[in-house]
Amino acid sequence: MLSSAKSRLVRPQALCARPFAASLLALATALPAAAVPLNFSSSSWVQGNIDTSYSSPLLGDVRFTLQGPSDSRYNWNNPLGNTSSGLASVNYAIAAGQTSSDPIYNIVTSDGQYGFSYAAQAEADHLRLRTKTTSTTVNALGETASSPNSQLWSYASASWNQQFLIESTPQRPKGSYGAILVGFTLDGTTSEMVGSYDGYAYGNGQLNSSFVDLAGVSFSSNFQIGTNSGDPTWTGSRTTYKKLLFQYGTVFNLSLNQWSQAYVNAESDFSHTGYISSIELPFQSTLESGAEQAGLGGTSQIYGNVTHSATADDINTNWDFSNNGGGFNPPAVPEPSSYALMLAGLAAMGFLLRRRS
Repeated sequence: MLSSAKSRLVRPQALCARPFAASLLALATALPAAAVPLNFSSSSWVQGNIDTSYSSPLLGDVRFTLQGPSDSRYNWNNPLGNTSSGLASVNYAIAAGQTSSDPIYNIVTSDGQYGFSYAAQAEADHLRLRTKTTSTTVNALGETASSPNSQLWSYASASWNQQFLIESTPQRPKGSYGAILVGFTLDGTTSEMVGSYDGYAYGNGQLNSSFVDLAGVSFSSNFQIGTNSGDPTWTGSRTTYKKLLFQYGTVFNLSLNQWSQAYVNAESDFSHTGYISSIELPFQSTLESGAEQAGLGGTSQIYGNVTHSATADDINTNWDFSNNGGGFNPPAVPEPSSYALMLAGLAAMGFLLRRRS
């Protein structure tokens, strides 16, 4: 009797456990797979230095660099919910017209005849890079001048680096290769100060991509936009498009670096930002990125105009190893006249809607 009672107690529990286990399995299958952790980091850095060369009867020809104060900021995976690397900033000056027992001051300033100052700021704000720097050389009267012995440089740099992942699609299995078409925009100005004969300024931005495929082969690519204060073609902003290789299901890396430089008497102002302004993704694909995982915003918020190719065979998102990638068709940019017609059309539509309401 005891054995029979035990049997009656155990069987109902076993029968209940089977559907419960089946339910757990069904739930686990229905849940989406956990996202692959993707890294994100951003940084900003500023510094200045004075390159000096002179001739001494005692020491002969002498060259040295005097490094000014620097500042740097860094953000790794956004641990505190920051949207910025932090603002790196320096303002520094060596005054002219001073009497000093410091031999370095006397050599650099030609016995107080020249003064030097620089101001620099840099920040990676979300995924927008901001850099600005100004270098100024003056004589003892405070007038813009050029020192015969010492030349002032100032630098501002901002960057971000992150991992991306595009999983396989119904048309493209894991391990196959594809491409994304990225638009990079650099926005800013360079200028030389009035009265300066040696002033010069630079502004540059560079996008880099890299990954190691499933066979252990390393791939890398980069492109850049640059200008300077002697560039007659620069209109204040430029967008360049580049087709970048990736492998479906393999993490790949993108980094964007921007820097401003000013020499003697000049300014490089790219605080208007360098940024990714568009991405064209393969047909039916999904982009995962370290910046989105770090909470910097959704895909369209942080990468501008995000679109998908209309077909799986689009030239923009397929890579041809035998033909240098296979080329691409950049997005169409309306001409000014097209913008005017478009705005006129919108205005007319608005007028008609108001008439009907």
